[in-house]
Amino acid sequence: MKSNFDKAKEKILSVILKSKVPEDYVHALNTLKWLLKLKPDADEALQLAAIAHDIERADEMRKVKRSSFNDYDKFKLEHAKNSAKILREILTNAGVDKSVIEDACRLVEKHETGGDKKSDLLKEADSISFFETNLPQYYKREGKDETLRRARWGYKRLSQKGKKIVKSIRYNDEELDELIKNL
Repeated sequence: MKSNFDKAKEKILSVILKSKVPEDYVHALNTLKWLLKLKPDADEALQLAAIAHDIERADEMRKVKRSSFNDYDKFKLEHAKNSAKILREILTNAGVDKSVIEDACRLVEKHETGGDKKSDLLKEADSISFFETNLPQYYKREGKDETLRRARWGYKRLSQKGKKIVKSIRYNDEELDELIKNL
């Protein structure tokens, strides 16, 4: 019999799988992978937050539109709040313990800004994963200038350890390698 944690994880991933952004599913799993590399004993709330932090992008009806915001940071804050709201519904329906729900949703809400050990860890795993899994697709979709702006924004969020990890990432594309090299 599956635990409530496993049921919730499956539901989160099934929602993300419907995203129109092709890299979202891989990014969710990769963020969890990085979280567990950075903190092998991460608790359930942190693991659920790692896979669900961008879940709102998979829900076209409730998705926060970037075009509605002049300020990128405000857009990211609304995105995080909306993802937390969607996650709360999933975790509640899966019967996850209330304390895990509260912590996971708080972490998702803070995944763009951090501010404490656990949310800083999630922000770090998310940021590294963006560079490892999202950047090539982002570049194809958004072009060089926007990718450079987004990469600088994401790189600035990283710890020194995270920056070293990102600098070690290599792509099968000289332009992307050069972009990362010059951050």
